[in-house]
Amino acid sequence: MSVLLDVATHQAEVRHIEEVGARFRLVSLTAEGFRNASWTPGDIVQIIVSGVALLGTWEIRSYTPLAFDPGTGTADILWYVHGNGPGSGWGDSAEVGTPCRLLGPRRALSLRKPQRPLVFFGDETSFSTAVALRETSSGHRDVRFVFEVDSVEGARTVVERFGIGDSAELIPREEDDRHLDEVEREVLDAYRSTAAANGVLTGKASSIQRLYRALRVAGVPGRQVTNVPYWAPGKKGLKGH
Repeated sequence: MSVLLDVATHQAEVRHIEEVGARFRLVSLTAEGFRNASWTPGDIVQIIVSGVALLGTWEIRSYTPLAFDPGTGTADILWYVHGNGPGSGWGDSAEVGTPCRLLGPRRALSLRKPQRPLVFFGDETSFSTAVALRETSSGHRDVRFVFEVDSVEGARTVVERFGIGDSAELIPREEDDRHLDEVEREVLDAYRSTAAANGVLTGKASSIQRLYRALRVAGVPGRQVTNVPYWAPGKKGLKGH
C-alpha cells in the first residue's frame, strides 16, 4: 500500500449487514477515523471497492450514509446491489468483518438547507440519501418522494422498511424512458399540491436534466432546486449515493 494512500484513508470494517429485500443491503461500517468526525446529513464517504493490494489500478465509489454515529465511529449505508460494476460487487460480497479503506465523511449535499415542503426525486441509488433526511431537524415531515425504479415490489420493501412508504410514489422504468412522462407529472403535481418550497433531484443524470427543465418551465426558481447526479450510463466518478 502506498504511504500516501495509507495517510489519506481510514481503515474500516463491516460491523453489521441487514438484507432489505432482494437487491438492497444495509451495511454498517465502523472506523476509528469516524470517531468524533463531523457529519451532516447528505455528506458522503468514499470507499475503495476494488484493488486487493491497493497497488496499481483501484476503484473508488462514493456513498451517502443514512445515519452516522461519531460516538461509535459507525456509518450506515443502504447499498443497492444492481450487479453492474465494482461498487455493487463489493456491497454484494461484503460480510461481517470484511475490511476496506475509505475517505470522509466529506461534503456533497446538505440536506439541512432545503426548506419544507420538499419534493425529493431519485431512484434506487438515492434511497440511502432519502432516508438520511430523517437525521435533519424536520425529519421526513412535509417531504414527497418520487422514485423511478426497476422493481416496484422491491422498492416498496425498502421505503416501507424505513418509514417513507406513505409519502413515496414508485414509478416503474420503461423502455426508452417512456415512464419519464409519468415521473414528470408526479413531480409537478407534488410541487403544486404541497406548494413545495424546494426540490432535491438525485439519481440518473438524464432524468434530473429533464425534470429540472420541466420545473423551470413551470416557474420554479432554479435556486430552489438542488441537482445531484449519482450516475450516468457509461460514466463513473459522479457524486455517489
